[in-house]
Amino acid sequence: MTSSSSSSSSSSSSSSSSSADAPLDDLDLGLLDRIREMYQAADPMPADLPERISFLLALRDLEVEVARLTAGQDLLVPAARGTEQSRTITFDSDSLTIMIRIDANRDGTVRVDGWLAPAQRREIEIKTSADALSASSDEQGRFAFAQVPRGIAQLIVRPEGQGRSVVTPALVL
Repeated sequence: MTSSSSSSSSSSSSSSSSSADAPLDDLDLGLLDRIREMYQAADPMPADLPERISFLLALRDLEVEVARLTAGQDLLVPAARGTEQSRTITFDSDSLTIMIRIDANRDGTVRVDGWLAPAQRREIEIKTSADALSASSDEQGRFAFAQVPRGIAQLIVRPEGQGRSVVTPALVL
């Protein structure tokens, strides 16, 4: 019996040299690199994730009403001139409906035309990864942005007087 107890104590002392509390060695670092590569190949991070995070952080302190994308409204519509295509998207919130139409410009930007319901004058901002653009809606609730850079964008519709701003989810232009 003494020989078995001495062998068990020698195995516990050899396992303590490679315990979880020991510093990482080259073998550990190599294994971690292989695990990282495996995850990058199987489930890579979306390329636009840093932009999405920046949008969320920029809006975290605002008191806003968030608009919901209306199901089935993100449609590609062939335009009248050949291969051009437009997208129409509708967002709904408790107080406002926002409909936008996105058309490609020849210079690589997009034109965004929008309508608010109920129709009203509001300040509209479109935040992009490049910068923020501003426009005002008219008394019919119409607004437009002639040249918006492609990429992630988000609309913020601000009231003229009292009330909360309405923010759309981020969308890809």
